Amino acid sequence: MRHINILCYNNFAIKYNAKGIIKNVETIYNVGVEVEKLRCTKEGKLSTRMHPEKFGNKKENDFITTDFGEAQIELKTPVCKSTEECYFKLETITNVVLDELNKNDELLWPYSMPCILPDNETDFNISNFGKYEEETNYRLALYEKYGYKMHCMSGVHVNFSFNKKFFEDIKNKYNNIPETTDEAYFKIMREFMKKAWILMYFMGATPLQLDCEQKRKISLRNGSRQGFGNGKPSLKIDLNDRMRYAKSIQENIDNGNILGTRELYTSIRAKSKGKRDAIEELLTEEIDHIEIRIYDLNPFDKCGISKTDLDFSIVFLFYCLLNEDEYTLDYKEVADNGLTEIQRIKLMQELEKMMEINNKLGLDCNMAIEEMINICKTEKTKSQKIEELARQKGLKESLLELAIKYAEDGEMNKYTIKQYPDLEASTVVVLKAAILRGINFKILDEAQSFIELLHEDHKEYVIQATKTNRDSYIFPYITGDKQFAKNIMRENGLIVSDGIMLNKNMDDKEINELMKPFYNRALVVKPRTTNCGVGITVFNEPVAEEQIKSAIKYAFQFGNDILVEHYVKGREYRFIVIDGKCESVIWRRSASVVGNGINTIRELIEMKNQEAWHLLLRHEVVIDEVAKEFLQSQGHDFEYIPKKHERIFLRENSNCSTGGESVGMTDKMPEMFKCVAEKAAKVFNAKICGVDIIIDDLLKEEYKIIEINENPGLSSSQW
Repeated sequence: MRHINILCYNNFAIKYNAKGIIKNVETIYNVGVEVEKLRCTKEGKLSTRMHPEKFGNKKENDFITTDFGEAQIELKTPVCKSTEECYFKLETITNVVLDELNKNDELLWPYSMPCILPDNETDFNISNFGKYEEETNYRLALYEKYGYKMHCMSGVHVNFSFNKKFFEDIKNKYNNIPETTDEAYFKIMREFMKKAWILMYFMGATPLQLDCEQKRKISLRNGSRQGFGNGKPSLKIDLNDRMRYAKSIQENIDNGNILGTRELYTSIRAKSKGKRDAIEELLTEEIDHIEIRIYDLNPFDKCGISKTDLDFSIVFLFYCLLNEDEYTLDYKEVADNGLTEIQRIKLMQELEKMMEINNKLGLDCNMAIEEMINICKTEKTKSQKIEELARQKGLKESLLELAIKYAEDGEMNKYTIKQYPDLEASTVVVLKAAILRGINFKILDEAQSFIELLHEDHKEYVIQATKTNRDSYIFPYITGDKQFAKNIMRENGLIVSDGIMLNKNMDDKEINELMKPFYNRALVVKPRTTNCGVGITVFNEPVAEEQIKSAIKYAFQFGNDILVEHYVKGREYRFIVIDGKCESVIWRRSASVVGNGINTIRELIEMKNQEAWHLLLRHEVVIDEVAKEFLQSQGHDFEYIPKKHERIFLRENSNCSTGGESVGMTDKMPEMFKCVAEKAAKVFNAKICGVDIIIDDLLKEEYKIIEINENPGLSSSQW
């Protein structure tokens, strides 16, 4: 563990694990992010489709909603205790959205200025919130006032608040910190208005616009002309204290300048805790957090804002709290013209002061400051990099290239979470399903795939995607013993595969006596208590006695008891049963390769393992002794070159863990067999399980249950 002391208070130590991910944090601040982006086609045209149904009700999903238009998606993190946690949550949400949009051939436009907008204004879909008529009417009013093009500019909002205990502690360290958090927030806001030019230089990223000769040094979106704002003249907002702030907003509402607090498009604003965001709340409740709205989308980060951007923002806000400077520069002027040499020298001085504050408070943002110092020295701002790309490839082409790259990255992270590579794929599937529904989550134990799901005041714990507080404690132990589970199913009128159990302590004579009915028969040899195909050998036709004994010896490596069963002819299907209902059926096709007439089986396996299905799930086609013997039984070896389109199977068992593949069969499976799976689940009172059934002919009512699994492998179920 590595500890970073904050103000030398041990109770304010941030704790990281070996991977740098925060585990237990006594936070010094809270941070959250809202990112707006436009959905577009692969040609860069604004999507004309409505908000995807997969994301649920846009008013009720805490993570994924829309802003002004149906095509303007808004991604929101929960309140986080660190920039590490915040970026992790944002990246995970972003990957889920990218993957879903990719299925519909849509991209997320990575730039704040709009993609190609419709020629006809009526083709633009304003956000419709259904039964939440007030939300829809608000967007319609904005459309009447501003048109739609201004609101197609997208940006990033960073929300910040203090940990109150930490705030009380630092008041004893600095003489110039106000008495209350309310006063501190307004001090930050006043200083922010003086220093916002610093953020603008680093976070501005819209020097150009598609099909338009308009050009600014740093940011068209934040510039003095035709940028995003309430129009002219600029609103007069009093930042002296909460009451005067609220009253000045009310005056602008009364004068017809804005419709309400939400239409206050200033670069920073104070927010109350109430969801209505009403003046009454500002007048009666203390400030919950402040919202910084100056950020253009960072096109060079998949999420629209980088971890470095977030770190720098945090130290910048503490700098506004602790440093009082009469030097001021209009951030809009910087957006238009960039910095003069004198201003750049001044910026270097400001960055040095920020580093001092970072070190005193233990904010751990020094790398972000160092990066900004380097940008300042080289003048390689985001805007300058965008201009370079535009010169080399064209603006639209460069942005589409980035959007496609991010979409592919989202696809590659479908079954993984980068910060938690050992999290099992099924748990990742559950987490991403939760995000689609706006349910927050925590990863409590990566090794055990132990997670917590939170929504409002409700909390649930889930282990390995399927174990919840609704399960019987004994179920995993029963299913872990294949023989015991089969006996229970047989007693309940279900048809299971026949076989015997051998123990490691039996002598050869006893084993031979028990095995007599199985010699010269097709059979399966497997450990009694393993999963995922470990230790299994399948003989789909009679083989020599020595081969069977070799398989028995192999299975005993994985436990003291093994099962020998008659081979059942047919396809193996996995039935996913949830809450008593069969939700999904897959055909579990054994590991195989398809020939091209050029490559050997070994080479085809290597190529196969680079396919998305195997790469993402980390389920490689295994080259081992079992595969070697199975190929030999077909007259082949790994150096054989299959003919074009010739499918070569590499083993009999179909487990995904050894390279098996899933083919969706839910709609094709007769109800009779689904009922069999549901009955098996009911026998064990299983809430979530997988039932493996061999069926030779779907038109006949004949089957044999191979086993029941408490962890059905949701990631491979092809929902």
